[in-house]
Amino acid sequence: MNWENKNVLITGMAGFLAPHIAKILLKSNANIVGCVHDLKKNSFCEMEGIDKKISIAEVDINNIDRIKEVLANYEIDYIFHCAANSIVKSCVKDPIGAFKTNIIGTANILEAARLIGGVHGIMCMESDKSYGSFDKNDLPYLEDHPIKPVNVYEVSKACSGLIANAYSNNYGLSVFTVRAANLYGPGDNNLSRIIPGSILRILNGNSPFLYSGVASYVREFLYVEDASKAIVKLMERIDVSKSNVFNIGSNSIHRIDELMDIIVDKFPSKIKINLVDKDPLFKEIEEQYVDYSKLMKIVPEFSPRSFEAGLDPTIEWYRAHFKSMAIPS
Repeated sequence: MNWENKNVLITGMAGFLAPHIAKILLKSNANIVGCVHDLKKNSFCEMEGIDKKISIAEVDINNIDRIKEVLANYEIDYIFHCAANSIVKSCVKDPIGAFKTNIIGTANILEAARLIGGVHGIMCMESDKSYGSFDKNDLPYLEDHPIKPVNVYEVSKACSGLIANAYSNNYGLSVFTVRAANLYGPGDNNLSRIIPGSILRILNGNSPFLYSGVASYVREFLYVEDASKAIVKLMERIDVSKSNVFNIGSNSIHRIDELMDIIVDKFPSKIKINLVDKDPLFKEIEEQYVDYSKLMKIVPEFSPRSFEAGLDPTIEWYRAHFKSMAIPS
């Protein structure tokens, strides 16, 4: 597929994943419209100058009329829907807000595309959290596993995926959804996440911390550029990817305490890791990793890097920018 002069809408442009997708598409001369609800100061989009190379549209995804207006005015051909409330703790504190953004917001994007017409492909970003907790013997997650979400964020993302499936089946929209492992890399300004938060604390001369009880949790970590390339390839092959769910992983699977050791070892000084109490409302899945063999059938060239290989450019990016960023408490 040739992206040149294709009109592409990417939601969540003030976030983490969306600007990385935009960077890839800009190299192919796509015309990009980036949706932002509130363009954050020092967002990756702004810090990398991406906002100067694309059109920025202020859009609240809970306002369907505004979405329809943007789709019609820019004659959008493809949509990458990345906007979400993706911070588990904030979803717990404001469940109604999380449901509005992650569930209704997704429905609004799809309904607007249905009503306006002319959209040839839509990617909806779901999450590996949609699967919920599984017995260790049932891991890794497979796309045809029954999903078992129980907490607010998990439920909100699972519902968004089900809505995408409904629009594909009922209305024939060319939609696919993505359940990615934990993303990391340059530009993640959600500093409550363990990787950017820990790196910035260390760069600022402070100790990183672990929540008590989570040291043995297991997660799979996926470099954001690798995820973005896979997502764009899936869109380029929309004829076969539509109406499907795809896991994207890396095989970089680590216990959280091991992950922290890898990060700390990247710095020359001896650093102590502090333990802090976790809010009892903040519940997380203990062990997660995915099988992405289905993706490999569609995108056989996908070759994700190891966590150690992705960590070096991540640290260097934060080292170059940390003085202009808010240091997490």
